[in-house]
Amino acid sequence: MLRRICACLLIGLAGQLQVQQAASAELKVFRNLTEHLDYAQTLDGIGAAQGATCFQGRVYIYGDAETGVIREYRYDSQGQGELVWTGLEIRLTRHGEDVVPPPTGLTFGPQGVFLGDTVLRKGTIFQIDWQKAKQDGNLDHAIINQINDDLAINGTRPEYVRFQGRDLIATSDYGPDGNEIRLYDPQRLGVVARTSAAGVLVEKRPAGPWVQSLCYWEKGNRLILVQNQTEGLGYQLTAVSLDECTETQLCGETIKLAFPKDELEGFEVLPDGRALFLSSSRERNVWITELTPSNSQSIGDVTDESQTTRR
Repeated sequence: MLRRICACLLIGLAGQLQVQQAASAELKVFRNLTEHLDYAQTLDGIGAAQGATCFQGRVYIYGDAETGVIREYRYDSQGQGELVWTGLEIRLTRHGEDVVPPPTGLTFGPQGVFLGDTVLRKGTIFQIDWQKAKQDGNLDHAIINQINDDLAINGTRPEYVRFQGRDLIATSDYGPDGNEIRLYDPQRLGVVARTSAAGVLVEKRPAGPWVQSLCYWEKGNRLILVQNQTEGLGYQLTAVSLDECTETQLCGETIKLAFPKDELEGFEVLPDGRALFLSSSRERNVWITELTPSNSQSIGDVTDESQTTRR
């Protein structure tokens, strides 16, 4: 029944998806990306989900439950695909205090692990010891540094990217206009108290509206902006070429989905090349989308090894 409903709602890709391409964006990142949504799954225990990321063959979903929380999932690629909780849960508390109540970004890379938090438009970035967080199930002994993202216009969403031969931390804003993509030096983030400190900001680019999270696609060197179409509603993705953009012009390819219609929070490419869409709804909050063979090759066959190096 679900497949029939999805097929009816999504029949005719051209009619269901509104695609806008910049003249320079010839890669066509999203060709047939969401031709159909294959499987909706409900994940419990994460409250209002905020984002997803893959690392070393596992999928990490973070959300705002009784406290901020990260849960680890094994991805079962058989059949329609399914996330299976491994039992690992990290409460984002320090000595009982909820220090990351709505986590807004989790990223793994050569300069360590960074976690974002946004409260009342103010962003905070934490560098954490991932092994201690996993071992303790909380952040009691895991916070290495806490950085006030005072350059943020509306919150923070850290994500490792590769830019001009460097591994940097990208972040962006959630708002109707005036948003930015900012690139930070992760080594400086490890020692400073605020992002306005000297040497932290490397580059910045304009961003579109309502950016909930970021996803870096290494093979295509594209930063994917995970967006709402209006405040708090809709599914939209924009693949940005940071090298082609300037400080005043955003270069990218955008796709808008006509269905689902709730609040998109996260997007990630799974180890087998399928795509995961994550919403803040308490039910049916995960959509796993089958990619066409040609598009799967275009996006890149993501292996466990590549997940380790790219985040």
